[in-house]
Amino acid sequence: MSIDLLRWQMIRGLFWRPSAIIPGKQTIAIIDPMYRPPEKNLIVNPAYCLADFVTQLADVNIDIIHYPQANRARVKQHDPCCVLISGQTAPWTDYKLLDLEAVFNFVRETEAPLFGICGGHQIIAQAFGSPVAPMGFKELGYTSIELTGNDDPLFEGLSSPLTVFNVHGEEIKEMPADFELLGSSKRCRIQIMRHRERDISSVQFHPELSGYKPDGIVMLTNFLRRSGVILRAED
Repeated sequence: MSIDLLRWQMIRGLFWRPSAIIPGKQTIAIIDPMYRPPEKNLIVNPAYCLADFVTQLADVNIDIIHYPQANRARVKQHDPCCVLISGQTAPWTDYKLLDLEAVFNFVRETEAPLFGICGGHQIIAQAFGSPVAPMGFKELGYTSIELTGNDDPLFEGLSSPLTVFNVHGEEIKEMPADFELLGSSKRCRIQIMRHRERDISSVQFHPELSGYKPDGIVMLTNFLRRSGVILRAED
């Protein structure tokens, strides 16, 4: 049953499409780090899958921004409540550093609440100088995460260990400066981290692909609520 729901969540994301920004409505910006622009990713589209899931949680505008255009001015264009960075599939060695500079600079400079997922987690680490490299294997499927910082507001309503869905073959090799480790799995140490002073958090797993396991959904919902997003269940 869980796998069937996961497949359905992925399929739904393939059919999601951006719509016009409605003035006066809350907006969430999603930075897409896929190598190709989102409209060309017809089989795997993490940004659209995340957008589809977020719009199930909240009635918001979604502003999709491809990573080379993700400078501070562009991201702030529609005054987002918060910013999410979704996942990617190509290895980082395929990317040109010059193309990543816009999103790296945004991550280092932003004052908006920021949450990275999978590749977004790794982008945040790289922006702050930490290396990302292949693991030598893939962490795929439901994963148990031991929490090391249970007092974080992201974990409200949760207890250790979490059960979440992972699919990645690269990992952050060292904790970035000024970040705190909040959770680890047996195969990947840096699963959850947060900045010590700024509203920046990130996870290696996919909360939008939780299936019937609610822990990732609860974390993402907690982040959105803390960022001032009006959730459908609470409006």
